[in-house]
Amino acid sequence: MSGQVTGIATIRVDGVEFPTERGATLNPGGVNRTTRMAGKRVFYNEEPVAATLQCTVLHTAEVDPIDLNTIKNATVLVECDNGQDYMLSGAFVTETAEVNTGEGQVRLNMAARRCERI
Repeated sequence: MSGQVTGIATIRVDGVEFPTERGATLNPGGVNRTTRMAGKRVFYNEEPVAATLQCTVLHTAEVDPIDLNTIKNATVLVECDNGQDYMLSGAFVTETAEVNTGEGQVRLNMAARRCERI
């Protein structure tokens, strides 16, 4: 077993690599469980959670926030430097891409139908 933890992730949307900063957040989705009590007995119910990706893209001449806003039904690859890679299928932008001109960044939030390790 390797001792390396993820430090850098490469993000590609439909084969195009985005210049992203460190600190992207991938939630592979699944279910949230809420505890329910009946006397001293413990139960739970489940609520599905969509796979999500949040990242900061550098606002270069090649990155157009208007184009980012049109992303839907995309395939997104998240390639981690520890060797684990994930694919989001049917991915789409959940909020309009916001440009921070002071930092030269665009916030990009996406969700997907599913996420799988590849």
